[in-house]
Amino acid sequence: MARLQLEHLVKHYGRADEPAVHDLSLDVEDGEFVCLLGPSGCGKTTTLRMIGGFLKPDAGDVRIDGVSIIREPPERRPTAMVFQRYALWPHMTVWDNIAFGLQVRRRPRAEVARRVESALDLVGLPAMGKRHPQQLSGGQQQRVALARALVLEPRILLLDEPLSNLDAQLRIYMRAELTAIQRRVGITTVFVTHDQEEAMSIADRIAVMNAGVIEQVDTPQQLYANPATLFVATFIGTMNRLEASVDADGWVIAGPFRERLPDGIHIPARQSLVAGVRPEDLVLEQRGKGVPVQIDKDIDLGHYRRVSVSIDGTDLLLFVPKAERMPADAPTVSPRRMLLYADGRLLGVTEPGPAAELRAWS
Repeated sequence: MARLQLEHLVKHYGRADEPAVHDLSLDVEDGEFVCLLGPSGCGKTTTLRMIGGFLKPDAGDVRIDGVSIIREPPERRPTAMVFQRYALWPHMTVWDNIAFGLQVRRRPRAEVARRVESALDLVGLPAMGKRHPQQLSGGQQQRVALARALVLEPRILLLDEPLSNLDAQLRIYMRAELTAIQRRVGITTVFVTHDQEEAMSIADRIAVMNAGVIEQVDTPQQLYANPATLFVATFIGTMNRLEASVDADGWVIAGPFRERLPDGIHIPARQSLVAGVRPEDLVLEQRGKGVPVQIDKDIDLGHYRRVSVSIDGTDLLLFVPKAERMPADAPTVSPRRMLLYADGRLLGVTEPGPAAELRAWS
């Protein structure tokens, strides 16, 4: 397989001061599955198309195993792309759709037959070669598009939101299938999506993009636990956002909560901060040591409860394990863990230990 390196990529569509992609650098290791994740218009598909050669960057370089491919056209690059709408030819059979790229490259007929049959087996469609695309389900069409890419034996596989046209249940199933195929082949893969759950469930690492730049590259676990920017914190998962500041005694005042600053962090008094608390990091107790709240809504979602509470105009969302009892009266809430941001960047995390000074602000 191959190692992919993106070096300071820049792409403009209009105004020079508003690039679609700005100074983007990313290394994808051999055999790694990396997702480009972000909202619509953040530059993720533009980045993918520059890797594949369908767009020419205004600056920067694309390297595979240290060799620049920036001047190579798409058909000369060791990459293959699966598009969002699959782009299967309706007048061709499944077999012919998959074989087309090999035939264009004038591969021997016996080799074409062998590789097409092997690709059909790989994606679990060994008996579908004589059908036409319109005779297949959405999931089967997606597999044919994947087989058409893999049959070329590329060193880098590029996937542009290939599951977005599937219904919810099939999308979940195809995530697992796609991941299994990628692991079996061992191919270096770059996958574009705007669906955070999709990225979290399939990627080795995720590059979160916003306004043409990468905000953070990390494993799904680290992105969720320690988001480096406020954008990542609010884009990945659900986050309670609280305006915060530091008082003259060195305490963080975050909405209704008061906590000690993490060790090693020094913030001027009254500096404006933002505190983020995950819903599962809020503890709901009956007559506990936290802040008294009012329960506004309690929704049973099977394995957990989605609970909305309020206090003095501050609304909070909690995820409560189903096994825990809901307080019958005098409910209180306290945070186990709080992320602190200044100017959009992570400063530190408050994580109470056995002797934590976690107090309700009164």
